Amino acid sequence: MAPLEGGWEVTIPGQPPSTNHAYRIVTQRRGSAPYRTLAKTPEATAYQQAARLIVRAARPSGWVPEEQVRLRYRLFLGSRQDADNSLKLLNDAIAAALDVNDDRFLPCVLSKEVVKPKDARVEVTIG
Repeated sequence: MAPLEGGWEVTIPGQPPSTNHAYRIVTQRRGSAPYRTLAKTPEATAYQQAARLIVRAARPSGWVPEEQVRLRYRLFLGSRQDADNSLKLLNDAIAAALDVNDDRFLPCVLSKEVVKPKDARVEVTIG
C-alpha cells in the first residue's frame, strides 16, 4: 500500500494492547505508607518498546516534524477492539521515537478491520 500524500509510512506488527488492559493497579510504598497506583503491564511495555524501535528505524533521514504531526492509522486487529483504545500506547511510542510531545499529534483512524491474529498490524502514515 502506498503512503498517503505528504507523509511516510511504517507498519507495526501485532495488535496494540487496549488501554483498558494495558495498566494494572499496584501497591507501592512511600516511606512506610503504602499507596496504590497504576503501572503498565509487561505486555504493554514490550509492545510499546518494539513499536518505538520500529518507528525510529523507519523514520526517513532528514525528516523534521511540523508543529502539528498528522498520524493516519489503518488498524488490522486480531480481535475486536475500540479504535481509540488502540491509540494511546501507539501515540506514546511514536512520540518517543520521534522525540516530540504527543500533544502535537493529530491522530485519525482511517479504517479498522478484524483479521487473523497472525496478520494483526497497524499501518501508520506520519506527516
